Amino acid sequence: MEDAPRIEAAFRRYIRRDIDHKRVSLKEKALAQLSDGFVPDAPSSTPLDASPSKEEEHEFMIIVCHMNVIRYFVARALQIPPETWLRMRGNNCGLTEIIIKPNGQVSLGTFADV
Repeated sequence: MEDAPRIEAAFRRYIRRDIDHKRVSLKEKALAQLSDGFVPDAPSSTPLDASPSKEEEHEFMIIVCHMNVIRYFVARALQIPPETWLRMRGNNCGLTEIIIKPNGQVSLGTFADV
């Protein structure tokens, strides 16, 4: 258990959302709900040769660690109780893909795939 703070710090450093929805105030939530129906007048078009903006670029991180840490990261990222990692079976050297969208939605692409 002496590594628990290090593992938690690694999770917070590498698995993150652009928007921390836990810290969004009630006022901001209400404003977001009111503006959901907003539709812009004309869609903006970008030239085919234009490079994607920073917001449109994908970011990939490769983390190499023990399968127990990967299972813990998956449980935390999916916002399920961290103890559920004990029920996950995974193969060492497997690939796990956690997809975090800009709006904060998280999904599990692959888990311990070999």
